[in-house]
Amino acid sequence: MISKFLNRHQGGLRIVRTILLIVIGAAAGFGAVYAAEGTDTFGLSPLTFFIVLTLVCTLIGVFAVLAGVGGGVIFTPLFMGFTPIDSYIVRSTGLFVAMVGALVAARPFLRKGIANIRLLYTGAVPYAVFAVIGSLLAGYMNTALGPTGESFIQGALGVIVIAIGVLFIVKKNTEYPEVANVDGFTQKMDLPMPYFEDSLGKVVNYKLVRAPVALLLFCGVGLISGLFGLGAGWAMVPVFNMVMLAPLKVAATCSKVMISIGDTAAIWPYIQGGGMFPLFAVPSMIGLVIGTLIGSRIMLRVKAGFIRPLIIIVMFGAGIRLIMKAFS
Repeated sequence: MISKFLNRHQGGLRIVRTILLIVIGAAAGFGAVYAAEGTDTFGLSPLTFFIVLTLVCTLIGVFAVLAGVGGGVIFTPLFMGFTPIDSYIVRSTGLFVAMVGALVAARPFLRKGIANIRLLYTGAVPYAVFAVIGSLLAGYMNTALGPTGESFIQGALGVIVIAIGVLFIVKKNTEYPEVANVDGFTQKMDLPMPYFEDSLGKVVNYKLVRAPVALLLFCGVGLISGLFGLGAGWAMVPVFNMVMLAPLKVAATCSKVMISIGDTAAIWPYIQGGGMFPLFAVPSMIGLVIGTLIGSRIMLRVKAGFIRPLIIIVMFGAGIRLIMKAFS
């Protein structure tokens, strides 16, 4: 029986073994380096800090997938609101983990043709440009404004996080929106690309509308993502699905791929500004990737609806805490 199990799950066991080796090797390496440098790790040894942070971020990754959001939108407000870690480092790491998670998810979406390349090329340009502008603005505020800039970031992020919680409550995504009329500008852009839907066993054709409005919204979403270190899936999916009327699966996949493009550009100003702290960033990244993989498997077997109210409570709690810190 054991041999049959091992043969059947040989590929999965190989992945688990590889992940464990990466975690153990990275933890040992960073533990040795930071033990020699005497870096503060909240009273824990660097090795213990690495392992604990990896486990915490794994849980965040699992809950994020079950709630249908990116890990960054939970990671950044929680660590900014409830830890003494510098907000610039937290935002830098939040952008980094959002980027890595999106890169992991982007490949199968592109290979299957669900992510619309034309739509990605159109939306990624304003999103990436304004995400870089946001990250540059974050660096300026960190160096020039000091405590005033820190308070502004905390208060503004608190308001945004509460608004995200409200958005989770009121938004109603439509799996296959009906399009009556297409505006002339969007029609000239020729953005729709049919894809094969496995669940229906047929090719899905769809239309898109209001491209100019969506492009303006992507500028704002990119600015918020770069400035506050948030993953942008919470905003991109409604823009694609509710503004442009793209099918929900197309909206979700395009959102993931666009995050991988825009945040890859936006992370560099944070790195140049000294916001990337390896002992914090690496275990956070490893934990969220593992949690995403685990959550994806769990999501196939359980109804994840009960997680969504919990995430909404977390969003409101973190938002209120950030506003309180801003005014303190």
